[in-house]
Amino acid sequence: MFVVAFLSIFVAAGVAIGYFLSFRPLYHVWQAQSWTPADCEVISSRLISSGDTSRPEIRYRYSIADRQYTSDRYNFISGSTNDSSIGAAVQQYQPGMRFQCFVDPADPQQAVINRGISYWYFFGLLFFAGFAGIPLLVGAFVVRQFSAARAAQQVTSMSPQVPPMTPQVVSMPPQAALMSSGVAVQDGSIATVVDVGPVVLHPTVSPMGKLILAMVFCLFWNGIVGVFTYFEIQQFASGESGGWFMAIFLLLFQIIGVGLLLNVPYQMLALANPRPTITLSRATLPIGGAVPFEWRLTGAASRVSRLTVTLKGREEARYRRGTDTRTDTHQFHSEVLAEAADPMTIERGSGTIRVPVKTMHSFSSNNNKIVWTITVKGEISRWPDVDESFDVTVSPA
Repeated sequence: MFVVAFLSIFVAAGVAIGYFLSFRPLYHVWQAQSWTPADCEVISSRLISSGDTSRPEIRYRYSIADRQYTSDRYNFISGSTNDSSIGAAVQQYQPGMRFQCFVDPADPQQAVINRGISYWYFFGLLFFAGFAGIPLLVGAFVVRQFSAARAAQQVTSMSPQVPPMTPQVVSMPPQAALMSSGVAVQDGSIATVVDVGPVVLHPTVSPMGKLILAMVFCLFWNGIVGVFTYFEIQQFASGESGGWFMAIFLLLFQIIGVGLLLNVPYQMLALANPRPTITLSRATLPIGGAVPFEWRLTGAASRVSRLTVTLKGREEARYRRGTDTRTDTHQFHSEVLAEAADPMTIERGSGTIRVPVKTMHSFSSNNNKIVWTITVKGEISRWPDVDESFDVTVSPA
């Protein structure tokens, strides 16, 4: 899947940044707790600055087993920081000063002055959580929803060489046939079976799932944009000319981030909406046939002023263009099954689903899919509307 491949790039970047900025330094700190104290003497001491960040360069010597060694490691933090205590450390360790450092007994060439832990050691964990942790959750959620949708569709397995809008009868094992289109194979022949009903449909994505997805994407997007926004603010604070260029470049990403941020409370409010359920008289919808259905709103259904139930069919085609993989979606059918504006009929009602003859049944292959859904939309004044989708299986006539 393209989404998984795209997210894996961020996961790899997050793991690499987290390793070099946090995991490896913290591991060295843990190892240094067992290092041996030794008498050291400062050779030179200076502060190396780069913009708003700096790092100490304290060179010192020490003797182990009558052999002299030198080192310049102050701590295990990678690179420069804007830690205000760095300047004080350089002032403390002046040339000629004698102090106690810590030496690795297994390798006397390895020594350190400060083996304590500060919050800078955990800075890489923020990148790890933003670039790796959140994309992993998003990827797991996408894969789970994709698998659940495919299982709920119970589509007919067909040859990939068949055009998506051309039906074809193929041989399938009895279990696959029974799950797909209402037919079963017995002793090499096809026999019609009766769908088990009634069947209660569940939303493709629950309101809680929508909220979690909105929160994950919001944290993921704004976590990345927030890092660059921090550097943008730093450039303006230091008076650098590149601040305006970065501000213009980040403006669109920041606007999207604000939209994602506002979507989170919107989805939280939607949790209080009444929940629709759809009940079919049979498990599959036959092309050209009529299937009765019922809808019901549980919760404060009186808040809904208008309800619309719609049957939709769409075709998804995935193809490669050069090195890119693209997916085109075309909705080939949309029909309003029921409308209700009377409070007495909004909470509960019934209707009939008729799938047109000249359409395609549910279908899935490596590159093409035919997906049928029933959408329930309820208008609520000054509040997020009810908007739920239910995947259904359409079988050949």
